[in-house]
Amino acid sequence: MKKVEDDDLKKLSIDELTQLFMDNINEQNLRLIEGIEFLVQENFKKFEENMHYVIDTNTEVQIKKKFESKIFKSKLMFSKADRLKLFNKINDIKNIGEFLANKMLLYKAVFPDDVFKAQILSILKSLRNISNNLSVAVKSIGTDLSKAHDICEDVKDERRKMRNEEWQLLKRLYNYDMDYLSRTFIYLKEFIEDIMMLADHIKNFSENIQFLAIKYLIFD
Repeated sequence: MKKVEDDDLKKLSIDELTQLFMDNINEQNLRLIEGIEFLVQENFKKFEENMHYVIDTNTEVQIKKKFESKIFKSKLMFSKADRLKLFNKINDIKNIGEFLANKMLLYKAVFPDDVFKAQILSILKSLRNISNNLSVAVKSIGTDLSKAHDICEDVKDERRKMRNEEWQLLKRLYNYDMDYLSRTFIYLKEFIEDIMMLADHIKNFSENIQFLAIKYLIFD
């Protein structure tokens, strides 16, 4: 995502800065997911390019600074504490994504078979869905609390589906022949768990949005 000029950021409201920040982080998250798909396809060059993009991109810092400088001067529907908490949870997606990217670059694993690859791709499809849905929910909280609440319910449903797929993957991994490289086993086991860690954060974030939606709908 291209750098935004500081003068343009000054013109944006708190809601608009939040939306821009969410778009920026979600775009990086989608690049992470795409990079993992390249790894599944054994396209290591593209995989590494995407991982380095996630690690090196820091355009969100500029938006975050402008948000923090504006929030204390603004009159908001939400409390400033709730706004800051929301913003920090968006930022946590970046931190988790950067952690995953660095960790995955430590070792080039070749996936054991096509069934395992297909299950990974299915989980990644769900991860992409919940990431995009979370982005829509965050951008709806300033205008439509009911919509934000309902979208987050979809995120939680998709996350439950991912949990079932996670156990299927881990069961499959544990039942491969013992001569399968232990280093690859450890990498793939942690790889699955780390993807689900990101999914868990998105799910927990969506529950926080639902809490805010209910909290402020009461006073609507």
